[in-house]
Amino acid sequence: MKCLTFRMVLVLFLFLVFTNSLYAQINVSDTARSEQIFQLGLEELINIPVISASKVEQKQVNAPNVVSAISMDVSKYYGLRDINDILSFQPGYFLAQDYERSTVGFRGMFEGWNNNHMLMLIDGIPFNDNLYGTAYTWDVTPLSFTKSLEVIFGPSGALYGTNAMNGVISLNTLNAKDIEGIGTASLRLGSRNYEYYDVVTGVENDDFGLVTAFSGMSTSGNEYYSYDASGNVDEFGNLIRVKTNDNRNTSYFFTKFYGKRKYEGLMFQFHQQSWGFETGHGWLYSIPDRPESMKEFRRVFALRYAPTRLDKRFTHEFTSRLQIHGVDWNMRFYNNGAQNGYYPEGVSEYLKTKGNDLFFRVQTNYTEKNHNLIFGVESITFFYKGDDAHYANIDMNTWVGPTDQSHYDLNPWLEFVIDKPVYNLAAYAQYISPKIFNKLQITTSGRFDRMFFSYIDLTATDKPEKSKSFQMITPRIAIVYPLSNKCVIKAIYGKAFRTPSPTEMFGFNTFTLASNINELKPELVTNFDLSFSWESPQGFNARINSFHVNFENQIAYSVANENLSTNIYSLKTCGVELSAQYASKLFTAFSNLTYSYRYDEDILDSTITVSKTKVTWAPSFLAKVGVLYKFNRFSLSALGYYQNRVYRRNSDKFSEMSLYRPLDYVKGWFSINVRGSYKVTQKSEFSLQVNNMLDSERYSLKNNQYLFDYRLEGRVVIGEYVLRF
Repeated sequence: MKCLTFRMVLVLFLFLVFTNSLYAQINVSDTARSEQIFQLGLEELINIPVISASKVEQKQVNAPNVVSAISMDVSKYYGLRDINDILSFQPGYFLAQDYERSTVGFRGMFEGWNNNHMLMLIDGIPFNDNLYGTAYTWDVTPLSFTKSLEVIFGPSGALYGTNAMNGVISLNTLNAKDIEGIGTASLRLGSRNYEYYDVVTGVENDDFGLVTAFSGMSTSGNEYYSYDASGNVDEFGNLIRVKTNDNRNTSYFFTKFYGKRKYEGLMFQFHQQSWGFETGHGWLYSIPDRPESMKEFRRVFALRYAPTRLDKRFTHEFTSRLQIHGVDWNMRFYNNGAQNGYYPEGVSEYLKTKGNDLFFRVQTNYTEKNHNLIFGVESITFFYKGDDAHYANIDMNTWVGPTDQSHYDLNPWLEFVIDKPVYNLAAYAQYISPKIFNKLQITTSGRFDRMFFSYIDLTATDKPEKSKSFQMITPRIAIVYPLSNKCVIKAIYGKAFRTPSPTEMFGFNTFTLASNINELKPELVTNFDLSFSWESPQGFNARINSFHVNFENQIAYSVANENLSTNIYSLKTCGVELSAQYASKLFTAFSNLTYSYRYDEDILDSTITVSKTKVTWAPSFLAKVGVLYKFNRFSLSALGYYQNRVYRRNSDKFSEMSLYRPLDYVKGWFSINVRGSYKVTQKSEFSLQVNNMLDSERYSLKNNQYLFDYRLEGRVVIGEYVLRF
C-alpha cells in the first residue's frame, strides 16, 4: 500500500486537469488516405487491429495487453523519425543513456547502453542483434519501409522469449499497394551537419510483389564533455575538459519479396545495416581521435511461409532467419600522454570480428467455435568463429605500461566459445477462450526456454571443457472485461526474462569487457497491470493503467568492479500511467503522465549502494503532450516532453566528481519540438522542423564512476522535401 502515496494522488489530479494519450491511428499510406485520418471518428482511431499482442488479429481494446498501434503517417506529421522518437512520447518510456546505442528506459527502470530489455520484431520476426541482444531503436533503423508500428507495454516473454521485458516493438512493413505511385523520395538537411535521405519504391502483379528501400544519414551528433586521462589541469586545478562530438553515420538497404493469391503467405526479406560513430563522450573518459573509430554492420536474411488456411481450423507458419553481425572497432581508451605520460601513445585497441546466428520457428494456429489455440517451437543457434584481427598497443592481459609501442596480439574476443555454438530451444502455447457471458475473455500463455552451451575454461590451468545452461518457464494470463460498449477493464499478469548475451558472458581480453560466465544469472521480471479505458462519442478517450514490477538480477557493466557484467540489483516498483486523446476533423491532441515509485530493492553488487525507496538512474515522473492541426495544404504540430530530476547513488560519487558533477542528481528538463509542413503539389511536400526549440540543456545520467553525464542534442533545425513519383 506504500504505492498509494500523496504524490500518486497528485498525479491523478494532474491527469484530470491536463489529460493525455496514446496516439494510435489507422494504417494509411497514400496522400488521400492520410487526409482521412482527420475525418474519422474516435471509434475508428482506437479500435485499430493489432497482431503482436497475441499473434491473433484483434482490436486494441480487446487485446490481452496494454498496447498501442501507431501509423507512420501520423508520426511524420509530428516529426517522429525513428523508433526512439515514437517510444519517448509513449507512456512509461524515457530517454536513458546515449553512447552509440541510444537507449530507452521504462517505468522507472534504468536501461544500460545495450538497449536489450526490449524485443524488436519486423513482420513478426525477432530482430535484436546476436552479440549484445540490442534492439536497434534509434536512427540506425529507419522507418521508411514501415507501414505501422505496434508497442506492447510490459513483459511478453510467454510468447516471445528473451529480451521482451520492457515491452515489444513490432514493425509492419509496406507492401507495394501501400506506396503512392511508383515510390517516394525524401531529403532532410539540418543543423549539426544533419543529412538524411531515403527512397522507397515497390511494384506488384497478380501473384508477386517487391518493395525496396534505401536510407542514409549522417550528423555530428551529440556534443560531449570529456578529458584525455592525462591528469592535466587548468589554472584552477580542475581537470581540463574538452568539448567534442560523437559524429554518426548510417545506411540501410531493405528489400521484401512476397506472394499473392495462390502464393499468399510467402515472404523473403533482406536487411543490410551499416553504421559508424565516434565515442566522443569517452568510454573511459577519454576522447578518441580516430574518425569513425567504431563501425558495425548487420545482414539479415529472413524467409517466412504462412500458407492460407488448409481448412477452416488450421493455419501454419514456418520462419527462418540468418543474421550476420560484424564489428570493426578502432578504439582509443586513453589519449596520447595519458596518466601523466605513462602511456605516451595512449591506449588503443583494434578488433574485427563477426557473430552469426540462425533462427527457426514452426507455429500452428487452431481455431474452433471461438476457441483459439497457438502452439509453436523456436530455436536460435549462435556461432562465433574467432576474430579477423584483434590487437592493442599494450599487453591488456597484464595492463602493464608499455616498454615499447609494438602491437600485442590479443586472444579472440569471445575465446571461451570458439567453435562451440550457443543453443536456445523453446516451446510455447497460448489459449484464447470464447467470451464468457458474452463479455469476459481470458487469454493464457506459457513458454519454456532452455539455453545451453559448452565452453573452454580459460581461467583454469588445464583449460577443461565445461558446460552451462539456463532454463526458464514464463507464464502469462490476461482478463479482458468490457463494462459497457465504451468502457473496458483489463487485468494482466506475466513474466519475462533475459538470458545474458554472449558479450556479457564471454567478453575477454579486452579493456571494455571481462568474462563472467559462472556468476551471471538471467534477468527476470514479474509484472501486474490493471488497466481501465474509456471513450466518449465526442472524440475523447482516456486510459488509466496501474502497474507493479518486480525486476530481478538486472545485468549491467560495472566499471567499479573490474568491468564485469554483473547482476547489480533487484528492484520492486509500482506506479500509474494516465493517458488521453482527442480527435476531431482538423485537430488532434494527446498527453500522458507517468509516475513510478520504488519501494524495495536488493543490492547484489558490492560496488553499488542501497537506495530502497528512491528511484535512481531513472526519472520517476514523466509528462508528454502533443497537438496537431491540419487545414487544407498546411499542417502544424508541437510536442512537449518533461522529465523530473534523475538521482544518483552514493556509489556514483568519488573525489573528483564534485568538480564536474556537483549535484546528487541530474536536473530535470523540458523540451519542445515544432513542425510545420506545406503540400506544394499532390506529389510534393516541404516541411520545417525544430527539435529542442528552447535549446534546453538535457542530460542523461551516467552511473558508476564517470566524470561527466551524457549531454543530449541541443537545438536542431531540419528542412525536408518529399517527392512522390
